[in-house]
Amino acid sequence: MKKTVALLMALLLMLSVIVSCTSPDKGADGADKNDDKDKNNENSDNSDNTDDEKMEDENKIDYKTTMDIYFVVGQSNAAGNTAIRDIPGIKSLDSALSTGTGFSNVHFSGNSWATPNTRMSWRKTTYGLGINSNCIGPELGIAHSLSKYYNADTGRHAGIIKFAQGNTHLLNQTYAGANDYGNWVSPSYAAAIGANYSDTAITGGLYRKFLDQIKESINTLEAYSGHTKINLVGLYWMQGENDRVNPIEYQRAIQYFVSDLRKDISDIMLEFTNGESDCGAADLPMLIGTISRTCGITNADTELMVNTPFVLMQKKLPETIENCYIVDNSNYKIGSWNPNTNKVNVVGNDVWHWNQRDMVAIGQNVGNMFLDEIVKKK
Repeated sequence: MKKTVALLMALLLMLSVIVSCTSPDKGADGADKNDDKDKNNENSDNSDNTDDEKMEDENKIDYKTTMDIYFVVGQSNAAGNTAIRDIPGIKSLDSALSTGTGFSNVHFSGNSWATPNTRMSWRKTTYGLGINSNCIGPELGIAHSLSKYYNADTGRHAGIIKFAQGNTHLLNQTYAGANDYGNWVSPSYAAAIGANYSDTAITGGLYRKFLDQIKESINTLEAYSGHTKINLVGLYWMQGENDRVNPIEYQRAIQYFVSDLRKDISDIMLEFTNGESDCGAADLPMLIGTISRTCGITNADTELMVNTPFVLMQKKLPETIENCYIVDNSNYKIGSWNPNTNKVNVVGNDVWHWNQRDMVAIGQNVGNMFLDEIVKKK
């Protein structure tokens, strides 16, 4: 009996040893497997981080040689018909404006086309770059937002190329006085509607001049700042007030416009880089600014019957245009109809243009969208 009990106890002892050696938390040498897991996870995390860093290094832009380019294009609310009525308010935005030097690493070139003589060579972005030195467009607010990313501390550089003209059409309006410099009709849209697209035609006049402005700006960049390479980030299109009565045709025209712009800017950049790169033009992001629901009010029905349907059409454009974003400016008031006086109560600069505060805010919205939706997601 004693021998049987001793034999059973020996068997139990052997089983306990076997179980302890094959526990899921132990290795064959008795070491804790969780330690190995932690080490493996650490190695895996370090590997992922290393890969991310390598990818970041490969995609990193050398801002000593490369400048990020942003376009501002359209009619008067892009050109800048907003009068500066509060200089202290503008200067309080940033020390770069209070000293009058402009944003150190956000540069500007272009044309506001109040007259053919307003073409501006490269300079620091500051206030007074609208249709004259007493006016601003969205470039001021855009530069203010961009300066958070492009500044002396980061060493990054951005350039804004603006080309805009008030009282202009995307649709093929050619009547006397529509605009002496032409309209924004693109080549494919002109072909689709059977319009004359010669170099001297009103049709497409501004479209062609915009392409000329791009060439001039990029070809003078190296002499200005030493930058020899370009990275195209996006284009802000602020236009539509003159075409708001025909939203259906506008929706058709702007699809041709975007497609043609991407192709034609690609051609310009391929020439600039000797065929090496189109600098991102083929898929250039488009930020489309809506018109104000209260612009150009002439009676009690203008906002509801004319402006609102046009704004709704604009907001749907990303459904048919790839890489397209909407900057909703519609609720920034310009005027309101007063039924007691049968006149417009103006809260903007005038019945067509935003006031200083709202123009700065709209520009900031555009700049933030560029950074949040495009730059930081690349």
